[in-house]
Amino acid sequence: MERVLDGRPNPHAPVGDGGDGPAWSRKRPPYEPPTRERRRSAVPYAELHAHSAFSFLDGASLPEEMAQEAARLDLKALALTDHDGFYGVVRFAEAAKELGLPTVFGAELSLGGQGNTEDSTHLLVLARGQEGYRRLSRQMAAAHLSGGTPKDRKGKPRYDLDALTEAAGGHWHILTGCRKGHVRRALAASGPDMAEKALADLVGRFGADRVSIELSRHGHPDDDERNAALAALAPRFGIGVIATTAAHFARPENGRLAMAMAAVRARKSLDDAAGWLDPVGGAHLRSGDEMARLFSHCPEVVTAAAELGEACAFDLRLIAPQLPPFDVPSGHTENSWLRQLALDGAERRYGPRAGAQKAYAQIEHELDVIAQLNFPGYFLVVHDITQFCRRSDILCQGRGSAANSAVCYALGVTNVDPVANGLLFERFLSPARDGPPDIDIDIESDEREQAIQYVYNKYGRQYAAQVANVITYRGRMAVRDMAKALGFAQGQQDAWSKQLGHWGGVSDAAEVDGIPEQVIHLAQEIKNFPRHMGIHSGGMVICDRPLADVVPVEWARMENRSVLQWDKDDCAAVGLVKFDLLGLGMLSALHYCIDLVRDHKGIAVDLAHIDLKEQAVYEMLARADSVGVFQVESRAQMATLPRLKPKCFYDLVVEVALIRPGPIQGGSVHPYIRRYNKIDPVLFDHPSMEAALRKTLGVPLFQEQLMQLAVDVAGFSPAESDQLRRAMGSKRSPERMEQLRSRFYEGMRNLHGITDELADRIYEKLYAFANFGFPESHAQSFASLVFYSSWFKLHHPAAFCAALLRAQPMGFYSPQSLVADARRHGVTVHGPDANASLSYATLENAGLEVRIGLGVVRHIGDELAQAIVEERKTNGPFASLLDLTGRIQLSTAQVEALATGGALGCFGMSRREALWVAGAAAGQRPDRLPGVGVSSRIPELPPMGEVTQAAADVWATGVTPDAYPTQFLRGRLDELGVVPAKGLFDVPDGARVLVAGAVTHRQRPATAAGVTFINLEDETGMVNVVCSVGLWARHRKLAVTAQALIIRGQVQNASGAISVVADQLRPLDLRVRSSSRDFR
Repeated sequence: MERVLDGRPNPHAPVGDGGDGPAWSRKRPPYEPPTRERRRSAVPYAELHAHSAFSFLDGASLPEEMAQEAARLDLKALALTDHDGFYGVVRFAEAAKELGLPTVFGAELSLGGQGNTEDSTHLLVLARGQEGYRRLSRQMAAAHLSGGTPKDRKGKPRYDLDALTEAAGGHWHILTGCRKGHVRRALAASGPDMAEKALADLVGRFGADRVSIELSRHGHPDDDERNAALAALAPRFGIGVIATTAAHFARPENGRLAMAMAAVRARKSLDDAAGWLDPVGGAHLRSGDEMARLFSHCPEVVTAAAELGEACAFDLRLIAPQLPPFDVPSGHTENSWLRQLALDGAERRYGPRAGAQKAYAQIEHELDVIAQLNFPGYFLVVHDITQFCRRSDILCQGRGSAANSAVCYALGVTNVDPVANGLLFERFLSPARDGPPDIDIDIESDEREQAIQYVYNKYGRQYAAQVANVITYRGRMAVRDMAKALGFAQGQQDAWSKQLGHWGGVSDAAEVDGIPEQVIHLAQEIKNFPRHMGIHSGGMVICDRPLADVVPVEWARMENRSVLQWDKDDCAAVGLVKFDLLGLGMLSALHYCIDLVRDHKGIAVDLAHIDLKEQAVYEMLARADSVGVFQVESRAQMATLPRLKPKCFYDLVVEVALIRPGPIQGGSVHPYIRRYNKIDPVLFDHPSMEAALRKTLGVPLFQEQLMQLAVDVAGFSPAESDQLRRAMGSKRSPERMEQLRSRFYEGMRNLHGITDELADRIYEKLYAFANFGFPESHAQSFASLVFYSSWFKLHHPAAFCAALLRAQPMGFYSPQSLVADARRHGVTVHGPDANASLSYATLENAGLEVRIGLGVVRHIGDELAQAIVEERKTNGPFASLLDLTGRIQLSTAQVEALATGGALGCFGMSRREALWVAGAAAGQRPDRLPGVGVSSRIPELPPMGEVTQAAADVWATGVTPDAYPTQFLRGRLDELGVVPAKGLFDVPDGARVLVAGAVTHRQRPATAAGVTFINLEDETGMVNVVCSVGLWARHRKLAVTAQALIIRGQVQNASGAISVVADQLRPLDLRVRSSSRDFR
């Protein structure tokens, strides 16, 4: 962007995803087949038993890789038969469609109720068409959701063989399967007679025309004998025989990884697991010609597989369920009820129609588009969820492109007025859109579970479920598991995994120094493979028919959560309607702030009535005094705030959007700040661009601006402008892009006479910008939270600190840093107290001081802490330690933790005295006679010194409430010439200094070209340290592992934001444990 603003030619354009999310949202890119030469096979063959990496440690290739190899080998079809699920079928179907590969869908069911273990019996099922798929999906869902508690059931589906028999109905084809199948297991255990009985049972259940014997060759000595025995059974029942490879990976070179994964699954090393691993790693995909050679004595079983594959193959064209009909009052349709709610809301938001004709006209236009696209139910569902939150006193707000909608604003779903802010509705929804709108609802994180359970209860678990998140192998986990597979000791596995940072990973040579090559090689192969399924941060799907008709549902590990077997990209590909109920910690913190200020200061705060023009708030932010403030507390934001010097609310909107990967990578940051500070002039290539770009000083930042430019410069309709935005951000629509490009040039010429070089320059600017622009509506929504949190930090710093502590985990800073910042703002912070603390942080002394909660004390936790508080409320304060342990059952470790953290000081005991009697006091329990096991006297013990007490505080609570560890070393640091953090303001730009402190963060943003940022904190403040690639390589081990550092470097403060460019790192022993938050 910096280049195009200066009018320099374009060598390359950045790549975006063309989607609706903020810049550089993570979205699985469309599958693109490789240009690999295909092998032609003279013998037709289909592989009907294949596992992908979504068999979780039982498959060593991704579904796309399996499809690629099958197409290369000229297979007539490929069946994906992962264990107990359809986890990978969407990715498989997308790849197969591009490759022209016929697809068969099935699963290998693990009978026995314990999941895929060595003792389970397998039933391999192939779906014959869409109805077979639906029935199989339903049965897998029922098995996953049946019996026991959700925690017990996870990964342990419980199938009923009789129910499977009844469900099949001729729509499944059964293969006898692998060594764990009924027939082969019986053959291995008891010989041909028992194998015949097992086969008779399958044929009796599913029919002779729906069962086939499966033969495979993996290089075992008994392959021929076993296959002959199995084949001999077929004529007795009149059933077919087919060949398979029972493939667990695509190509022969994946065999070593497959064996390593199998060893990890068995919790053994490769050596210990060698007895049951395939001796030559032969379970890879093979061509028809190769299979014909392996089965030269009976080649008909190879062609039989191809015939069965063609009979079972179908495209995964699932009919996506619709939303369930919304329950509307009598006499209304969904459209009329939405109109009623929107107009009632408009009356509240805008007043009478006569005084806000533009807003009402916009609402009418949006309602017409919503009705045309048949989406009223979607808006009614979202409105219903937000109304539930408000009835339940839960803070929530819609964000993202939904804030472009006047209907959403009128309904109270969003809090940004799109009419007043000139936001384009078509950025959110347009007639040309090929799917439902996307409304993200931010809900205070501590109460979000209520909203999730409300959806489950309203629509039922059969019709509502959460979207999955695929947890993939990253560097550390990959190294640990592969080292385990290779037989290295537990301690060595941990040491090597900790050696990796959060950035370079196993591909970074400096990170893996000293780790054996074979570990690194396997770790690189397994990187990004699925490890297990988690829960998406907030996505929920609601349907008008059972979800299991489309995809199995299973229990999540979290209580009362059921989850699909697909992630958000799978759901989007199939057309499932998703609602995002996102937990936002800052909304919880703001709610706690409101409650604390009301309860302790008697002040009622209404966020809607806070003055967004208050200059004191902007002055605080201009000083980068933003620790704990929403969105602007990061290193990059704190470095930008003094340069931008925000003076009004829109400056916060820009600040939120500016420090994002897209604008940073696109080079928009520096041009905007230079123009904002009147260093560079504000220029426009053509007067028609001024209306769209005036408020951002000629530097395009927002996606809505691109759309407005298309309208103003080329005469596009708003709907056409959204098509242009999407096409420019996508690599998949060159034909459509060329049509729109011609239309854009024609519009410029006809409307404004813009041609030639100027037309090229304008188009290039839009194209470069389209790939990283941020939605203004999203920035507007977040900017209000920036201001609210800043307002509380300025006016009620104690309440702000207590609220942030209660809302943990959230934000950029640890509780230790939040408490230290509050102290620097004059707030007194007290440690936990058995008679004064609540379970969470609260206020004392008329709301001016913070008291840390009992729940953060080691070994205590929220549940026990709440029990202590309830007992105190019911039966009065605790008179002594024995009174406490006599009324609340505590273990020795719990009493010791309370003593170490100073929570027993209210009983007139020092920490060491309390520790002395902790064990005996823990023996005094509510169910025992008083006085049993209690020590008769406490010897005189010296009090803890300052450093020891600080270390005790950190051990017990993670926080030193009245000190910071560096202050105990200040004398020594002064002798070394170390400059305190606050002293850097007086150091001239370019001076060389020593700084020191605890490491609170390490960051290496993707936009920083390998530069790593370290944040140091001392008792006076924080220092941002810049580490070059070379410096990091020289000091890598120290930089990654040190809890505290002394750093020599050069001060940079010419722009008002202070940082130190490091040239040397040295360790610093604080004698008090600290930990950092290291971000990927």
